[in-house]
Amino acid sequence: MEEDAVKLIIFILLSYIVPVIGIGFSIYLLINATKNHYGVWVKRLAVLSLCIQLLPVLGVLVGMITWIAA
Repeated sequence: MEEDAVKLIIFILLSYIVPVIGIGFSIYLLINATKNHYGVWVKRLAVLSLCIQLLPVLGVLVGMITWIAA
């Protein structure tokens, strides 16, 4: 059980620190949180991380579309 807690903490930290790959970490956490019945805080942190990671990616996509269309 202690190994799972350490793994959760590492994945949560990686989902915030690693720029684009963090999306994968947060999706992995969301999938495993429903399977293993982790606490609500894991789901909330994973969703928050997913939103934080998706905002810059969407901004880059909008910028590229604007640059190509102009």
